[in-house]
Amino acid sequence: MNSGKGFEGTAQSPDGRFLYPLLEGTVAGDPAGALRFTEFDLTRGAYTGRRWTYQLDAPGNAIGDAIAVDRDRFLVIERDNGEGATAVTKKIYLADRRDRNRDGQLDKTLVADLMDISNPKRIGGFERRFTFPFQTIEDVVVLDDRTIAVLNDNNFPSSAGRTPGVADNNEFIVLRLDRGLDADKRILDRR
Repeated sequence: MNSGKGFEGTAQSPDGRFLYPLLEGTVAGDPAGALRFTEFDLTRGAYTGRRWTYQLDAPGNAIGDAIAVDRDRFLVIERDNGEGATAVTKKIYLADRRDRNRDGQLDKTLVADLMDISNPKRIGGFERRFTFPFQTIEDVVVLDDRTIAVLNDNNFPSSAGRTPGVADNNEFIVLRLDRGLDADKRILDRR
């Protein structure tokens, strides 16, 4: 494991009882690209011993954030380390801990590809399709059942994903999803 790959996402269950920390990178000795996703009981102040695996699309990827949608599903930002022209993978997945295919990993469904965003009204001065090409995409927020916000941390002045050689601003984009998340109402009430 890279020594800088600690907890990057920590989701809270809709009832507020559990935390689900997700490591940014793989722990030494674990399979390449396999991230530990554990359960911490706030009432007891201890880990429950329940653990799942989030499998990255590529071993060099990392996660940027994880938030609960309901008791079993979580939005996870998965990204490569590229920015600008070298950015390839910047995705939001819906990860389900019920492991319906029984492969020992969270089931992943693509919610948004941040390298191919539809923008028919050319909002923000961008073209009809644009990218969110940042290395440090670190926050996802549920605004309503069909709308999420995604934010980058520019680590000013070291991020230059929009224009080579020019320090990025922090950006906040709002995405309307093709279908609803069927999120727990308690998550929606936290907005």
